[in-house]
Formats: sequence, C-alpha cells, structure tokens
Amino acid sequence: MGRITSVSDIRQLGTILGVWAHPDDETFTSAGIMTAAVRNGQEVICVTATKGERGMQDESKWPAHQLANVRKIELEAALKTIGVKKHHWLDFKDNCCDEAGQDGVLCICELIDTYQPDTILTFGHDGMTGHDDHKAVCMWAVEAQKRTNHSAIVYHAVITKEQHNEGLDSLDKKLNIFFNLSSPNLVGESDCHICFRLTPELQDIKYAALQAMPSQTTRMFEEFGKDVVCDALSTEAFVKANNKTNA
Repeated sequence: MGRITSVSDIRQLGTILGVWAHPDDETFTSAGIMTAAVRNGQEVICVTATKGERGMQDESKWPAHQLANVRKIELEAALKTIGVKKHHWLDFKDNCCDEAGQDGVLCICELIDTYQPDTILTFGHDGMTGHDDHKAVCMWAVEAQKRTNHSAIVYHAVITKEQHNEGLDSLDKKLNIFFNLSSPNLVGESDCHICFRLTPELQDIKYAALQAMPSQTTRMFEEFGKDVVCDALSTEAFVKANNKTNA
C-alpha cells in the first residue's frame, strides 16, 4: 500500500473502523477521510468510548447533568453530516477509560470480529493531546488487533509540522489544545502514511460537522473565522502503528 494522499487513494483503506474516546475526536481527526470513504462506497464504522460528559466548556449553556445527552445528539448530527451510518457507543465513563483495561480491549475485539476492518484509525500512544482517555483507546485498538490476529492495519492520528505552521499553532495558543503535553509531537508530511489534504468541499463538510457540536466548538468559532479553522484542520494525517515517529 502506497502513501494515501487523495480521495482515490482512500479506497486503499477498505473497511474503516475508527476507535475514539469522546464525541468530536472522530470529526477533528478524520471527518474528511470518512466522508471520502463513504462516497467511495466503503464501509465506515465509528466507535466512541464515552459520551464526553466531563467535557464542560460553558455550563450556563450546557449543564453538566445534561452534557452526556447533548454530546450524544451532537455526535449523531455530525456523523449524519459526514455520512457515517454505523456507530457504536461503549458507554465507559469520561476520563476513566484507563481504568477499563481489558474490558475496552474486549469491546474492540468484538467489533473487529464483527466488521473485519482493513483499517483501524485511532490516536497515537501520546493521545495527540496527552489525554489519558485518548491513550487508553489507542492501547485498546492496538492490543485488540494483535489479539484477534486480524490483518487490519492500525493507524495513529498525528499533527504534521506543516499543519501546525498553517494555523493549528494559533488555535493551540488560544484554546490550549495540547493541554497535557509540554509540546505536541509533530511529524513531517513525508513521514506520514496517510496525509490527506481536504478539498474545499470536504473542508466545508468537516466545518459543518464541527458546527454540529457547539458544546465543544463554540469557543473555537468565536475566536477564529472559518478560513483559519479550515486551514488548521484541512490536513488529516496518520502513521502506522509502531512507526518510530509516534512511538
């Protein structure tokens, strides 16, 4: 399999299983890839470990006791925008995925056995932002792939050096995206196995999917205009599991 950089290249990914921690992880990291795959006629399955009930940003608008349901509805709307029809909640508690251990692995094993994916998309071992839930779902996906002895290739989401320079750095300085890391783990585009630059149409779809999640994205949209957000998020990059750039 060659480097994946275009809509037609996305076909090489075959059936895609995305393994994520919170509603919005899938959209920030791979909305364009999923949209392109769906349009190609590929099967795309999204898995979300928690409902993100501790991801409070404005409790006056989205009270803590309502946030799980709010984010559930938001994710359903975002996936509809992207075109993904197969989704699974694992119903673990937000910020507690690292406590789930083998229960999380077994859930992913079952989904791998059910869907027989060719590709598994998830976070890297650093969780991209350093979030412990992100690290946990990465471990689940990697361990489940090994345990099932399935041929699926696991890919870890990364931030490219070029993407960081093209606007993501500005978002980070205002929004503290990489809150649990002293600095993000940046990878050059040439070192990525998937480096998909979204077309203007796919950027619009990704932007609309993010708009469907106001409890998490309102502040970003208030601070930055559409052009800045689209520039910062227009590259979706992944490296294969065990690649030295994302160990």
